[in-house]
Amino acid sequence: HCRIDTDDTARDALVTAAIIAARQSVERLTSRAVPSQTWQMLMDEFPSAIELPLSPIQSVTSVRYRDIAGTWQTLASASYASDLKRLQGYIVPAYTYSWPDTYPEINAVEVTWIAGFAAPVNVPEAIKQYMRLIIADFMEHAKATVDVKVELKPHPFLERLLDPYVVIRV
Repeated sequence: HCRIDTDDTARDALVTAAIIAARQSVERLTSRAVPSQTWQMLMDEFPSAIELPLSPIQSVTSVRYRDIAGTWQTLASASYASDLKRLQGYIVPAYTYSWPDTYPEINAVEVTWIAGFAAPVNVPEAIKQYMRLIIADFMEHAKATVDVKVELKPHPFLERLLDPYVVIRV
């Protein structure tokens, strides 16, 4: 897509950096992880429902907390329910359960989950196209920081490609 010869390895590092930047741009704009990633969130105490900020959610790995004695405990998965089907995943206490009391300190609750599209084939084509266009634009203007005569202009239609995949929080 960038019209770079496969033999031209001198620009490999630059292409890799452009791919990472494009992926991070997608993740920032949409609140979605592109490849599978393990995430961890820390909270001072249990809220009524734990909202997982990055989707799509594949699984909840663990919910840990410091008990009132200050010792780390891992909740049994049967004690909480995970809603992984919505755009934003949630964890709530299972029926007849309630969140345990926590030690009164910062970061007393830790949630670890896996987010992202499970395989490249699952990434929507519009997201892939956005990334290809951003990467190609970056490669074309890679010297713009050196040559002040080149002016980078925003491409309003590019971000519109991501509109259907943006997670809107209320």
